[in-house]
Amino acid sequence: MRPIYWHRFPFLFLVIPLILGITASQYLSSFPSTFILGVIIISFSLLFIIQKVRSGLPFVLLAFTGLFSTGIYLSDTKTPPIISGETYQLTGRCNQILSPGKLVISSPHLCTYLQIPDSMKVSVGDSLSGLIRLYPLQTSHNRHDFNYNNYLQHQGIQAKGFPVGEIHKTGHSQDLYSVCHMIRNNLATKLQQVIPDSTTYKLLAALCLGCRQEITSATKELFQNTGTIHILAISGLHIGAIFAFFLCLLRLFHFKSRKSRLILIPLIWFVACITGLSPSACRAATILSFITIGEAFKQETIPLNAIAAAAFFSLLINPELLYSVSFQMSYAAYTGIILIYPLMQIKKMHKFIRPLYTLLCISFSAQIMTLPIMAYYFHSISLNSIFINLIAVPTASFLLYGGIMLLALPGFISFYLSYIIIGLAHLFIFSLQLFSRVVINLPDLYPTATHVILFYLIIILSIIYLITRKRHVLRFICYSMSILLIFHGCFTYYIQNHQEIVIRNLYKHSAILLNYKGYYTYLKTTNPDDGLSTYITANHLQALPTHEAFVGQQIKFIRNHLSSPQCSISIIDHTYPTFSNEDIVIITENIYPPDSLKFHPQQIIMDNSNTGRCTQAWQKFCLKNQIPFFKTSEVGTIILKI
Repeated sequence: MRPIYWHRFPFLFLVIPLILGITASQYLSSFPSTFILGVIIISFSLLFIIQKVRSGLPFVLLAFTGLFSTGIYLSDTKTPPIISGETYQLTGRCNQILSPGKLVISSPHLCTYLQIPDSMKVSVGDSLSGLIRLYPLQTSHNRHDFNYNNYLQHQGIQAKGFPVGEIHKTGHSQDLYSVCHMIRNNLATKLQQVIPDSTTYKLLAALCLGCRQEITSATKELFQNTGTIHILAISGLHIGAIFAFFLCLLRLFHFKSRKSRLILIPLIWFVACITGLSPSACRAATILSFITIGEAFKQETIPLNAIAAAAFFSLLINPELLYSVSFQMSYAAYTGIILIYPLMQIKKMHKFIRPLYTLLCISFSAQIMTLPIMAYYFHSISLNSIFINLIAVPTASFLLYGGIMLLALPGFISFYLSYIIIGLAHLFIFSLQLFSRVVINLPDLYPTATHVILFYLIIILSIIYLITRKRHVLRFICYSMSILLIFHGCFTYYIQNHQEIVIRNLYKHSAILLNYKGYYTYLKTTNPDDGLSTYITANHLQALPTHEAFVGQQIKFIRNHLSSPQCSISIIDHTYPTFSNEDIVIITENIYPPDSLKFHPQQIIMDNSNTGRCTQAWQKFCLKNQIPFFKTSEVGTIILKI
């Protein structure tokens, strides 16, 4: 196996154990970092020795162990101890501006997400100082909801900060990232000056420079509904279009030598720089650089290996990228184009039809590989986006080229040419508005990670079968589909037959729901829009009629007291404030603890409807009486099996 596949796809075999190590790091955090480092050193030392004797299986095992351990070691991040809500002196540098008023500040021991007034103007590279109130990032979230804190953690951010007083600028320092942002801001200013139409300026700023902050919510919704939101983000589509434009220029000036393409590498990296070195632009530039270098030196260039190489080096530098939706979508799309598009090519075709067919195949190939990820994160799949992209992608490419021309030409020439671009931009938006009236979506999709893995296994096996036409691959496809159907059947049976109480984390409100064998009823709710609709939809629950009591098989809920064979639960609020000897007590609506201990539950749970003072009183009560204490504000949605 090694002589055939290792030398053909070396980076593919390198990136797989690295990804597995990064994924497993959250489950192996108890292992000391010195032990993991020792495993890495021993594995690569033995690997160097075994490489000389050309031993196959030990080579693979040691390489896998070393890279797997490397993924675990690189993902091990330690957050300094922070007292939640305490005031600290901030001294740091602005590394990133997420949106107006929301900054990423780095200091020697901490990376902080800081919210400041929108009126305060801060640039990347500014040094800031002031008093801030710090809160550690909590990974708590409500089930099936987007977890913004988790998103920030995957950006390397460790805490949230809120200014107590005035934040002062103490200086400015330059690095590559700040210089790129300065160039991008200057180009955005020029673009705004030469384009009199604000809608066109905002669209071109997103297409050419990656400045999406000024895009209106209505425009974003339009692109989302038509499945073309990827056009607004600088990605492989934009870098690839610019690379193709530069390649045409080389051919126009009769630079046909393959080594002459090496000049394209600094050009595409310059484009990546003026977009602010966005991760998606850097990924596309890295992949194109590997492919260009291989072709220039007449090496066998395998695009799949180039994609794996770009992913490998990206994850070595920043392992948290693995959890980025943009990272996953980009590499899924690249892989789909590399693997599926060649299978759809037709040799004999009319020259006027071929460009349209090629664009359709590329769009289909990219979206087939991204569908499972879209269903997992966004719970919806747009089926008509493949055909909408037939118009959207070429039009966006022309707008991209037009924006580059406006930036490259002198201002007075760009001003007059901008009216052509304005007309094209409005025609583009008008066509999207027409397409948005006919939306073919698959909504309310909530696949698990196991569903997604099995889907990708079936897709990859299907591609292998179409390439090799071997019958044993077809058998593996049938086995995988059988496993998927069995798993989905078992999963559906489980979610429609299990019984649990759901306590949602809802600020200043209570939302407690009973899930009983495919049906639901609210045990306590103070807000009609409690956000549990996603939980209800994901579990395919049907509503029970409104009632004050509930009696099911071995389950009884009367006067805020629920009893089941597993446990007894009491909900304490102003309607029923009486404490009783239950296994689990749920506190809502600021009910304070009793003066004396007349009951001793197994645990006490507080939702987010309680004030901080009430929560502190219960914390002291539970600490004094040694009762386990849980808050939804810390752990998110709490599920109680009954």
